[in-house]
Amino acid sequence: MPTSPRLLRRASAPRGDAAQPLPQEVQEIPIGLRRAAAWSWRILLVVALIALAFWGMSKVMTLVIPLLIALLLTSLLAPVVRLLSEHTFLGRGGASGIVLIGLLLLIAGMLTLAGRQLFSQWSDISQQAVAGFQQLTDWVTGTLGIDTPMINSAIEELTAKLQANSGTIISGALSGVSTVGNVLTGGFIALFSLFFFLAGGSRIWRWTVGLLPREARPATHEAFRRGWKALSAYMRTQVLVAAVDAVGIALGMVGVGLAGYAIPVWLIVFLFSFIPLVGAIVSGIIAVLLVLVLKSWVMALVMVGVVLLVQQIEGNVLQPFLMGKAVELHPLAVFLGVALGSMVAGIAGALFAIPLIAFANATALYLVGRDPSPELGTDESARRAYAPTVRSSRRA
Repeated sequence: MPTSPRLLRRASAPRGDAAQPLPQEVQEIPIGLRRAAAWSWRILLVVALIALAFWGMSKVMTLVIPLLIALLLTSLLAPVVRLLSEHTFLGRGGASGIVLIGLLLLIAGMLTLAGRQLFSQWSDISQQAVAGFQQLTDWVTGTLGIDTPMINSAIEELTAKLQANSGTIISGALSGVSTVGNVLTGGFIALFSLFFFLAGGSRIWRWTVGLLPREARPATHEAFRRGWKALSAYMRTQVLVAAVDAVGIALGMVGVGLAGYAIPVWLIVFLFSFIPLVGAIVSGIIAVLLVLVLKSWVMALVMVGVVLLVQQIEGNVLQPFLMGKAVELHPLAVFLGVALGSMVAGIAGALFAIPLIAFANATALYLVGRDPSPELGTDESARRAYAPTVRSSRRA
């Protein structure tokens, strides 16, 4: 009876008691220290690879950020595309095109409406700002005892510094022009990628999984499904929370007599709400300052109360009940993730930190044997697609 190569390899392998003894100087090192050293260089290697990956992405940030935006929008819009392709005559590509056009029309309509209201009220804003600055000057001179010549001297000194640094200001303006060009380029990349992610994202993913080792493909695919479900739930919940915050603060603007600015403030609060922790504070400050300039400090205090009330409802009602069910992340993980993302990539890092952590958390839980979404089961089509390669590798 012929002996299999596996048995020959197992028989020829050295037994534990016949292994070569360690050198004396190694034996003198405590086993705990040897294990710590063995783990340390492996951890350092993983950290170095992660740092290298972040460094590489920082060099192509103009490409990375649009791709991440396209992925987030894909997780949000993919159910709409699937609904259209299954219940209408449209194919996957046609449904993706319709959804993309609808998204562009929605964004253009919101920006046009908000911009038109701001431009129509711009003269009032400028006049109220000048009047508010004059009231502030009068309060400083009357209450704090600072005379007008001192204020004029400070203004003249500031003007002189601006003139002395005019070259720096001009170069900054030119860099701002280049930034606008990068934003337009990034927007085109994001829309182009979004269409193909919606139309053929499954095929792109199958090709990507095919680059992995054969044995790792089924588990990677199932882990990705869990991560994608967590990411989609996060995006849907975040849109709902942002809309509720924006409506609450916009109603506050109507209540203080600034109904003409409700839509621009709604748009600002809605967009800033996607930046965890920081966005709500910044958008609330913008709303309060607008009321302070256009109305009075009493109305500004009322607006502060409205902003605090909306944020309390978000933090104590919406986030625990909606976000807690969608993404199981500890508040400390959210805080540290936003801090790390802002340190690595600024505002973009703070924006993408929590969605990426939610995706990574669900993926890692599945890989360690703790399925976060057992109701998903197994993707039978993917299992059949990967099964032949796995069986052939086992025969080999």
